[in-house]
Amino acid sequence: MKTFLNFLDPTATDVHASGGKGANLANLTQNQFPVPGGQILTTIAYEAFIQQDASIRSFTSKFPPDSSDAFREHIHELRLRLEALPLPDEVMLALNREYQTTGSEQRFAVRSSSTLEDLAGSAFAGQHETFLNCRADEIPQAVKKCYISLWSERAVAYRRQRGFDQASAAMAVVIQTMVPSEIAGVAFSLNPVSGNLNEVVIDANYGLGESVVGGETEVDHFEIDKSTRELTKSMIADKQIQIVGTKAGGVMEMKVKDSARRAACLDQRQLHQIVELIGNVEELLSFPQDIEWAFCEGQLQLLQSRPITAIPARWTREESAERFPNAISPMSWDLVEAGFHQSLRFSFNLMGLPAFDGKWFSSHGHYIYGDQNAVELYLNRSPFPLRSLEELPDLIPTLRERFRWVQELPTIWTRDLDHYLVRLGELNAQPLKDAAVPELWKYVQEISRVGADYFRPNIAMSITHSALFRMLHQLVQLALGPDRATPLFDRLLAFCETKTGMINRELFDLAVMVRETPGLESRLQDADAREALESDVLTAFPTFAARFTSFLRNHGHREIEFDAYQPTWIETPWIVLEHLKLILQSPLDVSPATKERALKIDMQQAELELMEALPDSLRFFFSELIRLTRLYTALDDLEHYQTTRLVPLLRKGLRELGSRLLNRGLLEDPMDVFFAHSTDMDHAVKINDPEEWRRLAARIRSEKRAYELHRKETPSWILGQAADDFREEDSAQGIPGSAGIAEGVVRQVTSVDDMAHFPKGAVLVARTTSPAWTPLFYSAAAVITESGGPLSHGAVTAREMHIPAVMSVRNALNLLPNGARVRVDGARGLVEILQPKDVESTKVEKAEACYA
Repeated sequence: MKTFLNFLDPTATDVHASGGKGANLANLTQNQFPVPGGQILTTIAYEAFIQQDASIRSFTSKFPPDSSDAFREHIHELRLRLEALPLPDEVMLALNREYQTTGSEQRFAVRSSSTLEDLAGSAFAGQHETFLNCRADEIPQAVKKCYISLWSERAVAYRRQRGFDQASAAMAVVIQTMVPSEIAGVAFSLNPVSGNLNEVVIDANYGLGESVVGGETEVDHFEIDKSTRELTKSMIADKQIQIVGTKAGGVMEMKVKDSARRAACLDQRQLHQIVELIGNVEELLSFPQDIEWAFCEGQLQLLQSRPITAIPARWTREESAERFPNAISPMSWDLVEAGFHQSLRFSFNLMGLPAFDGKWFSSHGHYIYGDQNAVELYLNRSPFPLRSLEELPDLIPTLRERFRWVQELPTIWTRDLDHYLVRLGELNAQPLKDAAVPELWKYVQEISRVGADYFRPNIAMSITHSALFRMLHQLVQLALGPDRATPLFDRLLAFCETKTGMINRELFDLAVMVRETPGLESRLQDADAREALESDVLTAFPTFAARFTSFLRNHGHREIEFDAYQPTWIETPWIVLEHLKLILQSPLDVSPATKERALKIDMQQAELELMEALPDSLRFFFSELIRLTRLYTALDDLEHYQTTRLVPLLRKGLRELGSRLLNRGLLEDPMDVFFAHSTDMDHAVKINDPEEWRRLAARIRSEKRAYELHRKETPSWILGQAADDFREEDSAQGIPGSAGIAEGVVRQVTSVDDMAHFPKGAVLVARTTSPAWTPLFYSAAAVITESGGPLSHGAVTAREMHIPAVMSVRNALNLLPNGARVRVDGARGLVEILQPKDVESTKVEKAEACYA
């Protein structure tokens, strides 16, 4: 590694050499942004500095608790040792070599550039030192102060809070031509207060940007709409003080002229320049940015850029309603949440996205809400800018390197799946009959840990699945134009070999077996499915019974709802029989295998048509993109199937735990243990005091009452806003899920209990659907859901069944009551209400349901 790197040096973008700030500036310079020229004194110089005292390493490896006297003494001693060290001779020689010939009027900005700052998820804003307007002979002392600032109390505490290894911190130093700006400030490519992603926020003042960054003076504030470039809000301050450079070096405060104090320091043209600049930076770095800028002699300069790592939460059901449509018990959510956010951190790091420290999902009133600002910030953006197909060949080498992990992840995930399944087998074999409460709670926690470890890369797979889908659609549009692209794109992905598809084929085969077994179909159709099983109807049909038992043994872990409080197929086998009865409502003359063959042939033909429209140089790239999109579709389904294997084990462990508490007179039902929060259970187990157990039992009863009440309610779409009342409207708009037009009478399905009563030819309306609901699609004329998109289970299954589907129709359960007649246009994402049901009778039905 070199001691000095110019911003234009290709190796200067390496964070380990240049630190976060230096690497960012080098990257921006190399992409032709107006960055003042400069160089980076690399981390090799810092290492040479601290190696002069062998005790430094031991001081940086372990710190006492923050805010303690011992912590402050430790920091003080470390800084004294650093201050006593001179810059090494080789560093002084390098500095002299670079700067001894500069003119006496030349000035520099000397900026700290830690290897951990200005990175994805760790801005370190203001934690390290910057020295402005330095003479050449002041640079060595400024460099040393930058080194020492790595070990200030605030910087050490910040690293600890962010979970960084203190000993791994190192410091490079940026030495940049000083910009004697007339106006300077900061800009955000989103509104950091409201979280609005379509606003640029600019703060500005006269002189150097230090007055804006420091926050100690009044500054002008501007908010600008990204799409229209319209100034939506401005607050012009009484700017009394500006910071300027002095002739002798350093900076000073100076009064703003009276004539300029209350005038806006930026005009419309300058505001537009800043908006364009930050937009280009955001596009290059594929993430919202916080930049420092300056106008010098009328020219806009870019001084710094870092990712925005914190925005306010905006809780809605948009991201969560598909995954978590119904109320969830506290224990289920607590055990899931920790693993989910662990996966989020791992997946974002794998994907090169900034770390997300907040909660992506959160439980409110037993319903799960998602932070929609975070969703839009991280997921609703293109992974790379592309305006025409002609630009693609030049991008391919970069894409291949940057997204290499996309090719590697399926292999790694499949390899690690074996360990997960073996570990689940070991846990399932563990006897629990004589286990005490602490052992049982430890057992449940171990299941949760195994699940969390397995789930770590799964969010990356889900996000990648969606990103590949969008990327392929965009590229097909560029290749064929919008009119030809959409139908051909649908054909390209019309079928994928998934676990859900395999289970559906097995269900179809079971239904065929029912029809071909004399007397069996009539026995099942004439009886309630649960009663049929409990009265041993199947014993008269041993061949079918054996096949049915085998099906449950293989797929009995399939969940009915996400909540582990709800039993799976193995505990409620009559639900599978109800599925078969739904399939038997339709003719069984065309098997799924026959339909799949036709879809595969059409997929192959669509791919050939696309390849004929492409130049030879892009055919392999498109072929790989199609292959990966199909592969990730299969993996996204498979990881869900394997994740649900945790549910029977969790129910087993918690049922045993609940039985112990039942025996102590604390619970009315063993499964009421699901209404304890995991932290409360953990505390009670550790304290093991009768009074603490009684307090836990009281909290469980309270949580169960609230859960049962909330489960009957429709959650508000936006947290804090009341759920919309029923409104008579002519139509409702959603997202296209599956093409086609169909009319029918609405039949809502909110739980598995509604499935048995679903009539053939009805329009299925639900919050969302899951793979276990697929048999409903054999009877449905069309599908409408409150959540999801073209990649959701409902959309994919509807396309396979050739029935129209419209997803994300907000408030569909209120707008479309049972009995309303609707027309569903899947291609347009439109639901037309042809004959609304009487409003008053709908309200009566809802009231009766609440008291049922």
